[in-house]
Amino acid sequence: MVTINLRTKSPKAKISRLPSTLELDTSGTVKDLTQAISKATHLGPERIRLTLIDNTLLVSGTPLEKYDLQDNSIVYVKDLGFQIGWQTVFYAEYGGPILLHLIFYYCQSAIYGRTFEHTATQKATFYMVMLHFAKRELETAFVHRFSNGTMPLFNLFKNSAHYWFLSGVSLGYFVYKPNSVPDLPNYLFYGLIGLWIYAEVSNFITHLIVASLRPRGSRVRKIPFGYGFTYVSFPNYFFESLGWLAVTLFTRSWAALLFFIVGSGTMLVWSLKKHAQYKREFGDKYPRNRKAMIPFVI
Repeated sequence: MVTINLRTKSPKAKISRLPSTLELDTSGTVKDLTQAISKATHLGPERIRLTLIDNTLLVSGTPLEKYDLQDNSIVYVKDLGFQIGWQTVFYAEYGGPILLHLIFYYCQSAIYGRTFEHTATQKATFYMVMLHFAKRELETAFVHRFSNGTMPLFNLFKNSAHYWFLSGVSLGYFVYKPNSVPDLPNYLFYGLIGLWIYAEVSNFITHLIVASLRPRGSRVRKIPFGYGFTYVSFPNYFFESLGWLAVTLFTRSWAALLFFIVGSGTMLVWSLKKHAQYKREFGDKYPRNRKAMIPFVI
């Protein structure tokens, strides 16, 4: 047993009822420590974030012995605020574009002031967008494994804004407006649809591979191998980006281009961070020649 000191890093972040010290059995796990703090402060365990003085994050389920806690060690406690389930966040993120594209596609008179016949490009884009986000919703329900059960409630609005405004309002309004761009020649029209289908199916396959590595409800992390992973750590991001590139070229819309640039840039940043984390965690066991997201490039 050791006695640790509990602190908040800022007086503004004061937590009511947080004890100054806590007697701790170091044979337990971080989850046990979190539960003890939760009981004392009346905060839900999902709201509590624990770090050491060097900013090392205490990961739930990890044995406390790993962190070498001694008498008078300091553990910083942060209240993450009201939380919402990651699965709920994903449903909201992807549900927004589905609803908005339905509105822009079918409510012509109310939005554009008149009715008109959609072009073949507009019809195909509508089905591509709807199928993409329907796939994402189904993956959220049946495929994805979440390492963290919840996230701060505020992030729901921040994350949803990207999808609701860029791929929902902006893309929907400008792609389905009257006098849109003319249809492409057949070889480009069907070629780009074929590229989009390839990207979507490939993205789905990589999601299945990643999900198979982590039993539901666990935080297990393994090195992924197989389809797409030979060349990059995150082929799911690469195929996602490729799919939106196909939509951008297909629609020739600045709104699609903007969503492609922002989305691909964001995924590239994520992949670089996660790629570095993979290399730190697995060391020499991790394939050296893999890039982060784009094969042979980065």
